[in-house]
Amino acid sequence: MPKVAILSDIHANLPALTAVLEDAAKSGATEIYCGGDTVGYAAQSDECVSLLRQHGIPSVLGNHDYYTNAVLGNPDNIPAGEGWRTNAVWAGVIHAMRTLGEENARWLAGLPRILDVPGGLLTHAALHFPDEWPYLHSFGDASPTLDILEKSEHGIGFFGHTHQQTFFTHRNGSVMAKRLDFSHVMIPEGVVCAVMVGSVGQPRDADHRAAWVLWDSDTRVVEFHRTAYPALEAAQQVIDAGLPESSALRLLDVAERGKLRSWPFRGKKLIGSLSACGPPIPPRI
Repeated sequence: MPKVAILSDIHANLPALTAVLEDAAKSGATEIYCGGDTVGYAAQSDECVSLLRQHGIPSVLGNHDYYTNAVLGNPDNIPAGEGWRTNAVWAGVIHAMRTLGEENARWLAGLPRILDVPGGLLTHAALHFPDEWPYLHSFGDASPTLDILEKSEHGIGFFGHTHQQTFFTHRNGSVMAKRLDFSHVMIPEGVVCAVMVGSVGQPRDADHRAAWVLWDSDTRVVEFHRTAYPALEAAQQVIDAGLPESSALRLLDVAERGKLRSWPFRGKKLIGSLSACGPPIPPRI
């Protein structure tokens, strides 16, 4: 089986996605899969979808993709009032809705919830309660999904959504998944494991570099990768698009935050003639 690169949670961060695709090509990966949330938060949803489509990268549906589809299908799903303009989730979703081209919007609307990958499966959040988009932050969180994986063909699942890299595993007798070193994890045959691949566009740990994994189903080794990219450029694009400052600051370390140029008309580009009525879709940050 070939090595495959699995990435997730791009969140409209084109500089990060471009760098990761270049890194993945150098890694020897012959296939690339995406775990969803291509859009939202940052400024370049349309460009990121175009790049995935250009490279023929299969993707699953993420919750931000789902919310964007909901407002594309019915603008009455946009929350009433003014609060959405400073809400990182809603502002990113509405920006995606307004900037996605017709073909890219159709691609987003057709995404499946689950994909098979060599030696495993891929979905965005979890296998249990999929409509609630649960987070797998701990073994307790992951346990119901691990129970479902145990009944699947391969017993290995790849997940995004948490924006963090880790893994959760069931022991098979005395055998279980284990770290070979800081970035490599061996998953022996018969062991059930949920691999959290991290986020390309908005990591939420002490490392601000883009995160993704390389999976070799022959050696059964997962390799956690981090890729440097021009985060300040991506953050400035967020500000210049009138999106919430919090979405820009999340991309930067303390030193870089001081270099971010403020934009005096923040939020104005999103106002337009948007309808703002009807019940909101609960945002999941």
